[in-house]
Amino acid sequence: MDARLRVLVTAFGTVPGPNSHSSALMGMAAALRGDLDLVTRKTPTLSHQGRLGEARLFRVRCEGLPAEQRAAFGRAVKRQLEAEPYDVVHVRGPWEGEYVAPLHRAMGFRFVYEVATFPDEAEGPDAEQIWADAHLRCLEEADLILVGAEAAARSLAEQGFAGKVAVVPPGVDVDAYDWWPSPFGDPVRLIYLGAFTADREIPTLLSALRAASKRIPLRALVAGDPHPERRENVQRMIDAFELGELVSVRGEPRAVALPALIAASDLAVVSASATPRFREFGDLPEPLLEYLACRRPVVAAGVPAVSEVIRDEHEGLVYPPGDETTLADAIVLLATDAARREELVDRAYDRVRARFSGAARRRRIAEVYEMLSPGSQSWDSWTEAFDETVEWAPISSMVDADDVATSENPLPEEPTPAMPRSEDTLVGDFPAFRNVDTSPELEVMDHSDTIAPGPDVVVGPSRDE
Repeated sequence: MDARLRVLVTAFGTVPGPNSHSSALMGMAAALRGDLDLVTRKTPTLSHQGRLGEARLFRVRCEGLPAEQRAAFGRAVKRQLEAEPYDVVHVRGPWEGEYVAPLHRAMGFRFVYEVATFPDEAEGPDAEQIWADAHLRCLEEADLILVGAEAAARSLAEQGFAGKVAVVPPGVDVDAYDWWPSPFGDPVRLIYLGAFTADREIPTLLSALRAASKRIPLRALVAGDPHPERRENVQRMIDAFELGELVSVRGEPRAVALPALIAASDLAVVSASATPRFREFGDLPEPLLEYLACRRPVVAAGVPAVSEVIRDEHEGLVYPPGDETTLADAIVLLATDAARREELVDRAYDRVRARFSGAARRRRIAEVYEMLSPGSQSWDSWTEAFDETVEWAPISSMVDADDVATSENPLPEEPTPAMPRSEDTLVGDFPAFRNVDTSPELEVMDHSDTIAPGPDVVVGPSRDE
């Protein structure tokens, strides 16, 4: 059964970029058999449109306050959805999902909600409530819910959503991060990468660094947040902790430089708080997997998704969220015990390659889409992996020179076969998802006035280009 899907995937993040949305969408573009359109955020350094593999990539310009940016993104997704037909719409956040959910029954597409975007506590309780309401609507309307951790699946099962939940763990391109070992530094170079939001407990990290720096020579890099105001806030905290000579604050690194940046570090810290984002929703603080793939020893907050990746004193050291003393002790231990570091990084590298590689995630995504639409991901690459439509004759049977095509006497072109499309191939029951493990603003072109793009985005090239 040939069922080539048309899929719209959205993520309120930069692609490519050093973030989980980027790696997830890159993996989907590589894994899924179908015609994919990806809608992401635009930054000043990224173009309005492009391609990610064979997928069309559209970027939405989002300006103003955070709520205004999210609203602009959601409207863009809705307009793209109204402009082109899709079999599946896969959203990685409730902000845009809220615009998609009311349309999926009338428009006939299947709605996939991946729980991968969360509220910023710094925006206050009103913003968190708006997120929670949108999240619940997406859960209720979705045909399929994807989560990254078993803990999140168990939580949703308790809420009555077990029959349509699938676990798709995150993955990392291990080979891209598999750098050679570097000599341990003096002073020790410690890195934190990720957002500077309240749920990442930057004050706890800084307090631990101050305590550890009194026992070992230490330098730290705190980086990864693209928002200048958040960086300024962290810098003020660093000054308050009197760590200005020890801790540097930077923005979001270039994606291509991320492996080398991690490789130039001696230790990595993954901090997080015991908030619903990390406790109930099973979010994995980034970039834990990248650290492990780069063979860097890690100290991480003991939130559920982290505990599914590393075991305390086996692949890394785990500290209770908010416990600055234990975090400081773990930093000092890894800095001073070379044998312990070596054991942890070797086991962590083996575990991430075996269970959390980009290849493992790609296989799982393809498996889930095959369950969603039987036959859509089953294909024979021996017959479909080639673009040639002409059978070339062997040299021994070639025609005479007078019969060879020239510019005055061209050979007729063979027509390109039409791309097969699916018709009513999606199913509505997911028996494989019933038993959850409970153990431990695209401006749409109307093709009549298409010279100039709308204010929020440029629509990409046609699929035939």
